[in-house]
Amino acid sequence: MNYFYKNIRVYMLWALLVCLTGCSDQGKEVASLRSSDSNFYYLINNREATRRLASIMYNRTDTAHPAERFKIVHISDTHLSSWSGDNHYTRPNNLIESVGFANQRELKVNALLETGDHISKEPRSRALICLSSFFYYLYQDNQVPTFTCYGNHDSNIDDKTDYLSAEELSSAFGARQNYPIRRASSGKSYYYADVPDPQGGLIRFISLDMLDQPGNEYNTLHYAIYSQEQINWLGNVALKEEMTLQHSVIVLTHFPFQPSLWGGMGKATTEVVSYLNNGDFVHTWRVVPDIIEAYRTRSLLNKSYPNKLIPGREGIKAEFDFTSSAGEFVCYLGGHAHCFALFDIPHTGAATLLPQKMVLCTNQAPSETGWFYNKVNRKENSIISNSFNIYAIDTREKKVYITFFGAYLPYDEPAFPEVLEFSYLRGPGEESGQRPIRW
Repeated sequence: MNYFYKNIRVYMLWALLVCLTGCSDQGKEVASLRSSDSNFYYLINNREATRRLASIMYNRTDTAHPAERFKIVHISDTHLSSWSGDNHYTRPNNLIESVGFANQRELKVNALLETGDHISKEPRSRALICLSSFFYYLYQDNQVPTFTCYGNHDSNIDDKTDYLSAEELSSAFGARQNYPIRRASSGKSYYYADVPDPQGGLIRFISLDMLDQPGNEYNTLHYAIYSQEQINWLGNVALKEEMTLQHSVIVLTHFPFQPSLWGGMGKATTEVVSYLNNGDFVHTWRVVPDIIEAYRTRSLLNKSYPNKLIPGREGIKAEFDFTSSAGEFVCYLGGHAHCFALFDIPHTGAATLLPQKMVLCTNQAPSETGWFYNKVNRKENSIISNSFNIYAIDTREKKVYITFFGAYLPYDEPAFPEVLEFSYLRGPGEESGQRPIRW
């Protein structure tokens, strides 16, 4: 049994003592966000997550002048709904405490990210309310630069009479922002934003929109669609506009970039193992990784990708020149599989570069169980209800450090580490591979 669970009684007594003797101003503020029954769960998880983050938030190579790393709170698959006890749309407790955690001044969090599935399937009128509630609670009293992308559930499209249009999704997204972003246009939900890095330079977040269709032709509950316009924007604008040698790039997307586990709509196969599980791409999962690889290798890209669903329909073209581009690619951040995972993108890249990396964040609403890989016990209204990732990016070392808030320990891996790390650029003597880490 790990350190956290062995000492749970000590922390519960500590939480009770804090509440009885008078919390700090920060503690009082958090207590007001949660019900009295569940506040001590947050206090315990907050204490542990704060300890973990403190262990990675600085580069201490020079002990006299520790360098502050870029810190990210990454939540995903919040699934606000009318049935989730801890992320009910009228009071999404797990979402509220995630925002509260990120806004603690001493943690110096630089960005808060949510990578899709803000809501679950609901009748259309309630789906709109859930979506509005998500953005309200995400940005309410939130001073940390915050960025989102849409996921496959957010279009509410499984029953086309209930689907939310691209205009409605764009309007809901654009209604609340707390940091300057560069949207492709006022009617689009894909954009980029530059956030200063404490170590110098800028972190560029590029947020993709997998629901990018004008109507409801494609069932985006199961299929991601990127328009030609979005692909052109990614290659010609997001990866080039005002990009400098001091830029580091992180791409936000909901679906993992992997082969599909499904041979088609509702037809499961056993040919591959994939976090994409019950989803697929209208064209191919390789489109964006191909673009990123050309960007990383400073090369030309000229490829066409056919439409897999509608024979004869015009496909996607990627024609870009990155020979004079600047900046470094760090990784992709996503969700969808309702589990944590760190893996290499299955892609043939340059031998001189490390493989592209993707990190998935688990679901935030434990009422939405994982499909295949989630081996972490979750329970509503408990200490193992909430779960999300915390990162510290060191742009000098070219490394990403990962730790967790709340439930994270796989029941079949008692030695699973509190902190993981990976490199995104090769250093002297560095291995080329990274074993997949999944739960």
